[in-house]
Amino acid sequence: MDDKITASAKTFRLESLSKLPIISFLEKSTLPWNIKDTESKHVYMNEACQDFLSIPSGFNFEDKKDEEFPCKWSEFSEEFKAQDRKAEEDKSVAEIISCSHYGKIPTLEPYFCPKFPLYNTCGEVLGTIYYAKKLNFVSVFDFFSNMKPSVITLTPPVDIFTERELEIIFFAVQRMPAKEIATKLFLSHRTVENRLLRIYEKIDVNSIHGLIEYCHNVGLDKYVPKKLLREGVNFCW
Repeated sequence: MDDKITASAKTFRLESLSKLPIISFLEKSTLPWNIKDTESKHVYMNEACQDFLSIPSGFNFEDKKDEEFPCKWSEFSEEFKAQDRKAEEDKSVAEIISCSHYGKIPTLEPYFCPKFPLYNTCGEVLGTIYYAKKLNFVSVFDFFSNMKPSVITLTPPVDIFTERELEIIFFAVQRMPAKEIATKLFLSHRTVENRLLRIYEKIDVNSIHGLIEYCHNVGLDKYVPKKLLREGVNFCW
């Protein structure tokens, strides 16, 4: 008898969840939530998101793309759209840190914004959904020391490098010497140099200048390995 009651209760919970209106959840959330279609046109944003994005009173955001908004963050519309496509195509989360002027009183601050693909009941991608959460940090890397508007991605734009190679690239494009990179990653100086040579071979360059140019072209100059954020930047989520 108890087993039947337990099974019935479980089924009831699952059925209830499948019918739960997502908008009801988003409306009551204190976190900013935003939904876009596959063309990156805004479909929905809750009140917290309208405050977060500094939407002017009376502005109709529906069916508009980022570049059509009269807000400072719209200058990053191309980066935002690239992350929308990344989430849709990979069918997984695309994580970014966006530093721009956000809030009712626009203030330059960094926010963590993970984007997820949104599906219909047939498993087809309808667009993306994301939330935003302000980053409160104790210590940061040099690229945050002089904070300026930027979009930093936590999802690598290419998949030809190993996790360790991406960590080395992150420091190398900041023109950090191999010895310092080795110290930060707890590797030997020779190991870092050998890994750099392997990285150069993969992208057919022969110098740090070639690597920096490559990273700029593919977007790796805006990528930060999540492992380094967790271990080296003491973020408080």
